[in-house]
Parts: sequence; C-alpha cells; structure tokens
Amino acid sequence: MPSTDRPPQGGPLNTNDDEPAAQTEAAPIFGAPRGRGDVVSLTALLTARLLRLRPLHGPRPTGQRVRDSLEIPRWALSLGFLLFVLLFLAMLAFFFVSSEAHAASDSINFDKPSKDWYQGPVRYIITHQEVKAYKSLDNELDRQNFIDWFWQRRDFEPATPQNEFRDRYQQRVFEATRMFGDTAKPGWKTDMGKIYIVVGPPDEINKDLMAKSHRGMVFWTYRRPPYPELAANTIISFARDKSGEMVLSTSPTIDSDVARGLNFVDMKHQIDFSGERVIPGRRDPALVANGAPLQQGPLDMYMITGRLQQLPPMEEKMLKSFAITREYFGTIPLNTHFGYYRAADGSTYATVTVGIKTTAVQYRAIGAKEVPDVAVFGKLVSKDNPDLVYPLASDSNFTESDMNQTAEIGDLLRFQAATGIKPGKYQLVLGVQDRVSKKISAYREDVEVPDYSATGLRLSSITLADVMEPIDYRPSGSKPFYLGKFKIVPRPDASFHTSDELNVYFQIYSPTTDPSTGKPKLDVEYRFQSKNADGSYTEMGGYAVKESAAQVQGYAVPLQKWPEGEYQVTVIVRDLLAGTIAQNSAVFTVRG
Repeated sequence: MPSTDRPPQGGPLNTNDDEPAAQTEAAPIFGAPRGRGDVVSLTALLTARLLRLRPLHGPRPTGQRVRDSLEIPRWALSLGFLLFVLLFLAMLAFFFVSSEAHAASDSINFDKPSKDWYQGPVRYIITHQEVKAYKSLDNELDRQNFIDWFWQRRDFEPATPQNEFRDRYQQRVFEATRMFGDTAKPGWKTDMGKIYIVVGPPDEINKDLMAKSHRGMVFWTYRRPPYPELAANTIISFARDKSGEMVLSTSPTIDSDVARGLNFVDMKHQIDFSGERVIPGRRDPALVANGAPLQQGPLDMYMITGRLQQLPPMEEKMLKSFAITREYFGTIPLNTHFGYYRAADGSTYATVTVGIKTTAVQYRAIGAKEVPDVAVFGKLVSKDNPDLVYPLASDSNFTESDMNQTAEIGDLLRFQAATGIKPGKYQLVLGVQDRVSKKISAYREDVEVPDYSATGLRLSSITLADVMEPIDYRPSGSKPFYLGKFKIVPRPDASFHTSDELNVYFQIYSPTTDPSTGKPKLDVEYRFQSKNADGSYTEMGGYAVKESAAQVQGYAVPLQKWPEGEYQVTVIVRDLLAGTIAQNSAVFTVRG
C-alpha cells in the first residue's frame, strides 16, 4: 500500500513510493523564523501543542482519526487543575473557619466593660442584684471597677496572686467553646456548654452518634455530682435535634432527630435497635443501657437536668451572699494614707495604707480565738489617660499588718500596698470585703503623685506612724510596711491617744554634699502648732537637729501630757552648703 507521507507543515500528499517527499522548512512556533537545527525548549513545544497552534499532522481526509500523542497529558492536566481548585477551596474554607473560630474565641467577653457584659459567659454565675447594679452604671470606668470586684469577690484563695475561680471559669468557657462549637450557636451557649461550665467536665462520656441506631445521642456520667440530693453515677443525656445541636433530653431515643419517626408509627413498631420497646413517658432504653436506674423515668430526668443547670450548693451559697446594690457601697468606713518617696531610679515610689476600725467588721471564730477576715484590693487609674492603670499589690489583696491579729476594740486594722508609679493625677479605686458579714464597700479618691526627678532640695511626704522601728536588714523592694532599714506602720486616720507615741518619718532628696567629706550638712527643725477654733494655728515650740548628714529622718514624740485637740507638725530642712530650704507638713489629732 503506498505511503501517504505528508510534509511536517502540511501540503499535498506524496503518492510516489519511490520519490521521497520534498523537504520544506518548518514554520516557527512563536516569534521569528528559526534556522534548521535550532534548539526549541520542551515547554514551548508542549505549550504550542496544548494550544493547538499547529495541527499535528496537517489536513487529513474527512473521517480520518489520527491519535494525538498529547491527549492523555491533557486529561492529566485537566485532572490536576481540578484537584488544585479543590485544594484551594478547601484551604480557603479552612482559613475562614479557623478565622471565625478564633474570632469567636476572641469575642468572648470576660473583662470588657461593655453595656451587655452581663449577658456574656458570666450569665451563669451573676446574681440578679448584680445585674441590676451593673445596668445602673452609666460610664465605662464604673463598669470596669464593677467587673474587677465581681471576679475579686469570687476568688477562692485571696492570699494567692492568681484568681483561681476566674481562671477555672474562663478555662471551662474556652473548652466549651472549642468542644461544642460545631453548630451555629457558640459552644458556651449550648446545653452541653452550660453544664460543662457550671458543673464541670463529666467523668465519663458515651456517644452513640453513628452506631447501630444511626442516631445522635451522647451520655454524660458524673461519678460524684456536686449536689447532695443527686445519687452517685448520675447520668444525663443529649439528643441531636433537627438543627444539628445536641440538646438536653429526658428521652433521647425518641428525641434524637433520626428516630423522630417513632412518634408516628404503630406502638408495636416502636422498638429500639436493641429490641427494647420505646414508649413515650416511660424509661428510655438508651439511658438504661448506659447505666441509668430502671426506675428513672422522664420526670426524674427532668429534675436531674434542671438541677444540673444550677450552681452547685457551695458556689450558690457564696454567690447569693454578694448583695452589691448601691446601698451596700460605703458601708465599711475606712481611712487612707499616701506616702510618696523617690525610688533609686528617680521615679516615685508610692505606699497606700488603708485603716479600718475593728468595730466596722465582724470577726470569725477560729478555735478559741476570734480574728477579722477582711480583704482590700484596688488600683490607680490615670485621670489624663484612663488606659493607664496601676494595679495595687500586683492585682491581689493588700498586705495585712501583723498588728491586726492583736488589734483591740476601737483599734485600726491596717493594710498596705506599695508600687512604683509615674507622676501625675490619678483616681484611687478601692474595694473592701468583709468575708464574715459578706459586706462589700467601694471607695474613690483623687490623688496627685509628685515628681521627685527634678534637681534641688526636696522632701518626701510626712508619714505619721505609731510604729517606727529600725531593722538589721534591708528587705527587698516594694515590701509593704518597710522603708529602707525601718519598719513603718502608718496610722491612716492620724489619730493618736495620749498613751501613744507620735513617730514622724520623712526623707530628704538632692542636698548639696561637702566635697571634702562627700556628705551633706543639714539643719532639721520640727515645729508643732495647735489648731484654734477659728482654724488658725498657735506655735507650741519644737525640736531641732543641727548639722545632720542623714537623709532619712525620724523623730518620736511621747503624747502623755498633750491635751486633746488637733495639731500640725511642720518639718523645715535647711541645706547649709547650698543655702536652700524645703519644708512639708502633716496634721494629726490627739485623743484621751
């Protein structure tokens, strides 16, 4: 049969078997003509073939089928492109789902002082009185203070820097959101999420999602439920409804979505996959199979599920005692004292001392002894920049003075916090909790923190204390009731008895030093004045210290012979080398 060779670029067929086909120069695939023998890349050839820039065999008779050598690679390319698109869509979906899940986690509001904060996860533990009080607050600062106290009052271990209750609750909310967030509703809002948050994780979980029954049911077992009225090994059940959410169910066999048809069939056909008859209003075979008592019917399940959606008794009792409506604010009277000193780095070191009379709180009996149980917490909020907040005592309770355990009737219970702070105007926000009477008090006070970084002779604030004792060691920085090598216990109300001793403590900054000795030369004078009925002061005399080199000064004054009344002490310091003067004052009261 004669050959039908055709030129590479088409043309008439060569029907002469003895005469070779005429050689013609191939046209270029792309661009300018190329010479014979030029190298063409494989990519260019494949691209040209895939795009059909030139037919492989040129014109051919009608009906003649010539196999395309690139036919299979083209299908492979199409398949690969399809797989690439599917992979891209899967990655895109994963990205958006992860972003939404992350956003949902980030949107859980524990501390943001929004108007609807009480509708967040705290809805399960906040009391009606607290909701009413929170809704009455009309500014962000009040709401933020309320939230701080809300968590502080629920702290299981106030002596530790962490708030164990808040940490546990927040962890449960995050876990519930992650574990039960496979529906349109956030995980912490679901029935599973609520019970997980309020009661805690179950001891055992049994799932019947796609087993023999092809139904959606989950069973939780609590070996020792935190409710005295519930028996050991309490079992609760969840059934998947039509929306796909697992909801609490007293009859999971009937309530599960796929098994809803059991309600509409004849009684003789209401048979569970295990062979048990399913009768509405009677015991559920799935519950019995998972360990529920035979006598436990739907009514019993209603009571169990209802109780498990309430707080455990211990926490319920604790939360009900937190009556924080406005009439409870300020029911525990207190006094404050601020001490300002220059820190080693030039910043301001502040001490905040709170005094509460023993008669203002209740005592707790511990054995044969009665002791107070009071917690003080607070923070300093900048008035110029509300975002600048200094938590006092590392966001924990103030340190209690060791004198509190021996305080008698009418004495002061003292608490102190100390921290470095930036100079400026602040608002002190304090919360006081009497853990025995369950009273909560809130206080605010405007303060101005001085700047000691400037040069020149300066004095610290004057501290009036009933305890000023030298110690043999220097405690670590920021330790309450200690300044340098002195133990200082201020009296916040500045009220002393004639049987007391008035201790005056202060520090001197930036005096000029003698080049020969490297020490300053200071005259220190203490002047005392009594207050008259018209508000003026009368000089009573004083005490002077000549050419002192000490920059930490303390002076003790016995008060036995002082008459009752109001007084003022003024400290005047003269720098003998620089010729400069600095002074400061403090007022106090003497009672019989």
